[in-house]
Amino acid sequence: MSQNLLTVDIAPEFFSGHPGAATLTSTPGSLISKLLPNVIVIAGVLCFLYILWGGWDMIIGAGKDGKPAEIEKAWNKITYGLVGFLIVATAYFILQIIQTATGVNFIAPPIT
Repeated sequence: MSQNLLTVDIAPEFFSGHPGAATLTSTPGSLISKLLPNVIVIAGVLCFLYILWGGWDMIIGAGKDGKPAEIEKAWNKITYGLVGFLIVATAYFILQIIQTATGVNFIAPPIT
């Protein structure tokens, strides 16, 4: 009898889903729909940071007796950052055009 008083079953509290919590995904399509807006933002931020990194390397490379190899690497970083940003922006605008033409919202779809 005393053994039953001290036994507490914690499994339902800690190892089951919370009724107010949303599940991440049930299908690959809903996972992509939830991640797509965040991926576009993260890609834009990474492109911006890559441009800043190239600018920093440009300043540092110019201060080291103007070594052309380091300045060329810095220019390449800036170029790659700008190209990446253009790719992200173009993809975003293509999705906007498709949304306008079809009425399907790819960037922030209503997920049920």
